[in-house]
Amino acid sequence: MPMTISIDDDLKRDFTAVCKEIGLPPSTAFGIFAKTVVRERAIPFALSAISAQERAANAYDRSVAEGVAAGLRQFDEGGFVTREESRAARSAKAVVA
Repeated sequence: MPMTISIDDDLKRDFTAVCKEIGLPPSTAFGIFAKTVVRERAIPFALSAISAQERAANAYDRSVAEGVAAGLRQFDEGGFVTREESRAARSAKAVVA
């Protein structure tokens, strides 16, 4: 059964160009999208009201919090890192980065 979708002319042009680069007609790309939505019963990508920059900042914050929590667990278990070991670890990270 045919379906008509209305999108902005510029978006249609850009979408068609990307589909062509991938090697798919736009109708096939929309079909893949529709089948994925039905199979997963969800939109197959994240929908968010926050920017990519905010998502990255949130991910960094979570990473820091997880590191702190891991350090506290290690401390509670009697493990600790000396100041020299900490400096050496940071120096090694700086060289890798």
